[in-house]
Amino acid sequence: MDTKKLIEEVLLDLGNNKSLTEVSSKIQIIVRLLGNDGLKEWYKYEFVTGYDPDCHNLPDYRISRAADIRADYIAQQGYNMLRVSEQSVPVANLGREIYQEIMQARITDTISAIIDYSHKSERMVMTLNPYERAMVQRVLGNVQIQNVHKVISPSTFQTIIDNVQGRIIDMFMDLDEKVFNGKLDFQSSRGRREIHQVINNITAGIVQTESGIIEAQNSTISVKTESPLPVDAIKKLQSIANEIERVARESSEEFEEIAKEITDIRSELTSPRPQKSLLKKSFKAIAWSTTVSCKAAIEELVKAALGLL
Repeated sequence: MDTKKLIEEVLLDLGNNKSLTEVSSKIQIIVRLLGNDGLKEWYKYEFVTGYDPDCHNLPDYRISRAADIRADYIAQQGYNMLRVSEQSVPVANLGREIYQEIMQARITDTISAIIDYSHKSERMVMTLNPYERAMVQRVLGNVQIQNVHKVISPSTFQTIIDNVQGRIIDMFMDLDEKVFNGKLDFQSSRGRREIHQVINNITAGIVQTESGIIEAQNSTISVKTESPLPVDAIKKLQSIANEIERVARESSEEFEEIAKEITDIRSELTSPRPQKSLLKKSFKAIAWSTTVSCKAAIEELVKAALGLL
């Protein structure tokens, strides 16, 4: 597969205002072809699983400040109970250090989720952890808190999108100009060193976390969850994956890449709650990995699979 051409396609797509979600399958293939472990790790956290909420090395561009903290509570007023809704909480009264700590917003969701948040017209909010809730209780005093949340500015999500897209563009442009135009042997030791040096310049210090997949219920930002896949759709997708494997084995010279995606698809389909977004990424990656000899047949199968998702 022509890695240089694929990189140039991604740069052109991004230059034509395609979103990171639309080009993520191409980026995934490039990441695998480059074979850099640090880049694979970064791609996984940004595009596939999200970051662990307890990650101590979350990238700086994912750490922001909430626009406000608001609470719904019930307070005693004489012999009556006063219900207060969406009251801004003056957490600045706790002092500068605690204020900065409580107002911090750590965004750990995947890029596709963040892009989705950035397009929503309604306000996005984030839950508070037990310590933050206790500090809010201290500010409000003797009231019964029913709900409390951080308000997240839309610009917060756009900043993350811009940072991830900027890093990808910088890295791919450097690879395209410094490595591939230099006519390096992609498989040679020197070629690998040059490629990894460019990648490390972009990804150095971005993430160093424990491994682990983030479950949907751990997300702290309010967002509509995916509807579950029907049992019959799962069976049809399994059948399509089997057919893609058969066609690819018979005619594809790039079966190794397709085989990885087929394995990921089968693993996801046998999980308790298959994630549509992960399945879409894998099926799209298969379409991009096919050779001319079986491209039409596999693209039709991929189209059928995406129609079920």
